[in-house]
Amino acid sequence: MTRLVRLGEVATITQGMSVTGGDRDPRRPCEGARHGDWQVQAVGVGDVQDDRLVLEWLRTVDLARNVKTEKHVLRPEDVLVSARSTVVKAALVPSSIARAIADATLLVVRAEEPDLGNYLWWFLTSTFGRRRVLGQMKGSTTLLFLSAASLAEIELPLPEAAELYRIADLVEVSERAYATATEAAQRRRAVFREVVIDRLRHTANDEEVSAWR
Repeated sequence: MTRLVRLGEVATITQGMSVTGGDRDPRRPCEGARHGDWQVQAVGVGDVQDDRLVLEWLRTVDLARNVKTEKHVLRPEDVLVSARSTVVKAALVPSSIARAIADATLLVVRAEEPDLGNYLWWFLTSTFGRRRVLGQMKGSTTLLFLSAASLAEIELPLPEAAELYRIADLVEVSERAYATATEAAQRRRAVFREVVIDRLRHTANDEEVSAWR
C-alpha cells in the first residue's frame, strides 16, 4: 500500500564536498582534505543537464584517500539535487560513472532500499516533485539555496517494494530509449549541418569561378 513519508525517512541526504578553485579548473584539492594522488571526478550542478549527468564534462581532482573523502564517493542510484542554482535540478548517478564525488553545489540523496533511488529521481523530476523542492529553497531569483535538512522534510508517496522494482525496470528501459534517441538526433543534426555547409561552400566556389569568367 502506498503511504506518505518524508524523504529523510527513506534516504540519507548529505552536502557535497567544498572544492577550492574556479569552476572546471582541473586537479584542484578539496577544502579540508589534503592534496594527494587519489584521483576522483568532481560533479557540480553545471554537470546536470536535462535531469541527467553529462559525464564528458566532469573534471578530475587529486585528493588524499581517507575516511572523509571515501564517504563522499558517489554510488549508482544516488540522486543529486541542486543545492545552489537558479532552477531545480536532479540527476540519477548511473552505474557507468567512474570514481566521483559531488561538490558543494549539490546534495546527495542515498536511498536506504534497493531500487528506491530510481523512484526518488522520478519523483523529484516530476512537476509535483519540482514544486515541492522549489518550495523548500531559499534565496532570490538570481540564486536559490537548498539545505539537506530542508530537502529531508519533503513528503512523497512511497510505493510498495514490488512496484518499486517495476519502476526501476521502467527507468532502465526509458533511459536506454532516451540515449538511443538522443544519439540518433545528434547524428542527424551533424549530417544535416555538413550537407548544408558543403552545399554553401560549393555554391560560393561556383559563383567565384563565374565572376572570373
